[in-house]
Amino acid sequence: MTNRTAKLSSFDAYLEMGDESAAGLIDARSERLRILSRFPFAVMLEVAFPELDFANRWCWNNFGAGNGECVQKDSNYRCCSIDFPHCHTGTWMNHWFLKTDYDFGFNEWYFLTAVDRDSFLEFVPSINWGDKFPQ
Repeated sequence: MTNRTAKLSSFDAYLEMGDESAAGLIDARSERLRILSRFPFAVMLEVAFPELDFANRWCWNNFGAGNGECVQKDSNYRCCSIDFPHCHTGTWMNHWFLKTDYDFGFNEWYFLTAVDRDSFLEFVPSINWGDKFPQ
């Protein structure tokens, strides 16, 4: 059995946390709108860092590399073997919003198509800490 703490959430739930300054919330909204203009289909989860890595590995395996700066070097479930700073062009990406507890917080995944978003939503109940963190 593996740990599972991930739960479906929303941008509004993130906003309700109220842990950021007014300027921080304006920046978060602006950044989100910028991302949504390119990747309009979003899914917000509250996840632990290992679940974030687990979900990103699933996305890499199903949709290819994530769009933007590659942070796989520090992933628990690494998909990219390149160790120096670089970027990828892809059809999905994710953005970390807020840490709410030790190694836990709000992360949103963005997809170019509704089909990919829906596929990810079907996968959400399977997100867990993975085989590196047995219970």
